[in-house]
Amino acid sequence: MRNPAAAALIATISGQIAVAMAIMTIPVLTPQISQEIEIDASKVGLYSAIVFMGAITFTSIAGSVIDRYGAVRTTQIALAVSSFGLIISTLSIVPAMILGAFATGMGYGIATPAASNLLARTVEAKRRGLIFSIKQSGVPIGGVLLGLIVPRIAQDYGWVTGILSVAITLLILAVFLQIIRNYFDKDLDKNRKISPFETLEALKLAFGDPRLRPLAISSFIYAMMQLSIFTYFVVFLVEKVDFTPVLAGFVFSIMHLGGTFGRPFLGWVSDRVLPARPLLSLVGFCIFFCSLALISLDNQWPYPSILLLSAITGLITAGWNGVYISEIARVVDPKQIGRATGGVSAFTFFGVAIGPAVFSGVLEFSGNYTAPLLILGIAALGPAILLMLKSPEKS
Repeated sequence: MRNPAAAALIATISGQIAVAMAIMTIPVLTPQISQEIEIDASKVGLYSAIVFMGAITFTSIAGSVIDRYGAVRTTQIALAVSSFGLIISTLSIVPAMILGAFATGMGYGIATPAASNLLARTVEAKRRGLIFSIKQSGVPIGGVLLGLIVPRIAQDYGWVTGILSVAITLLILAVFLQIIRNYFDKDLDKNRKISPFETLEALKLAFGDPRLRPLAISSFIYAMMQLSIFTYFVVFLVEKVDFTPVLAGFVFSIMHLGGTFGRPFLGWVSDRVLPARPLLSLVGFCIFFCSLALISLDNQWPYPSILLLSAITGLITAGWNGVYISEIARVVDPKQIGRATGGVSAFTFFGVAIGPAVFSGVLEFSGNYTAPLLILGIAALGPAILLMLKSPEKS
C-alpha cells in the first residue's frame, strides 16, 4: 500500500461519520417519530442516555477487542452492531427502542479506540493533533449529512425509512472495509481474553494517571454540554424558535458544519499555536459563553444570526474531541493507547449519558431551557480552571 496513513485516515473518518449518524438518527427524527407513536419529544434525552450507557459498556474493553481481532475488524463490528440497533428501533415499541439505543451505543463505543489505535500506528507524532482531529471531524460531518438528508427522507417516505437508510449505509461501509482489513490487522493476539473486568482497569488507568485525569474530567463535563445541545437542538428550534422539523434539521446540520471545521482547526492550533491543555481550558470558558447565547435565542432573532450562533456553538462544543484524544496518544506508552483511550472515553461517554438525562430532568422541572443550559454552561468552568494547572509529563 503506497500511503497507509491516508488509507487509515479515510477508513477511520468514514467509520466515525457512520456511527455518529447512527447515534443521532433517533434524536433528529424525534419530532416525526413522536407524532406517530405518541412519545413525548422531551424524553429524547433518556434515549441518548441509554445510547451512551451502551458506549461505556464497550469502549473500556476495546483494547482487548483490538488486540484480538484488529482495529479494522473492530470498526466493522462497531458498524454492524450500530446498524442492528437502528433496525431494532423501528419496531416502535419501548423495549425495542431501549435495546436499539443500547446496541447503537455499543457500536459507537468501540469505534473511537479502534480508530486511535490505527492512526497511532500510521501517523507521525508531530501531526497527530491535526490528523486525530480530522478523524474526529467525522462526528460533526455525520451530523451535517444526517440533518440535510434524513429528515427529508422521513418526511417523504416515513421515519422508518429514514432510520433504515442509515442502517443500510453502515452495513455497506462495513463490507467495504474488508478491502484493507488484511493489510492493517496483523500480529493479532488470538488468545487475548476479553473480560468485563477490563472496564475497571481502563477506568483506573484513566483516573489514576495524573496526566490523564484532567483529560477524563474535562471530557466528562464538556461532553455533557455537547450531547445535550446535539440531542435537544432540533426540538429546541421547533418549540422555541417555531421552526419546521425540516428547517430545524437544516440548522442542526449548520451546527455540525461548525464542528466539522472546528475539529481540524483546533487540532492545527494544538500542533502549531497553543498546546492541548491550555487550548482545552479555553474551550471550557467558550462553552460557558455559548450557553448564555443559546439562553437568549428565540423567534425574534434574525435567521442569519441563528445560523451564525449554530455554527459557532458547533465549533466550540464539538471541536475539542480530537485534541484530547491526540493528547492521550502523546502522553502514554504506545502499547497503552487503546486502553487509555477507552478509559478516558468511558468518562466522556458518562458525560454524554448523564448530560441529556440531566438536561431532560431540569427541563421538565423548570419548564424552560434557561435552567439546564445555565447549569451545564457553569459546569464547564470547572475543568477550564483545572486544565490551567501544570500536569506532570510522567506518572
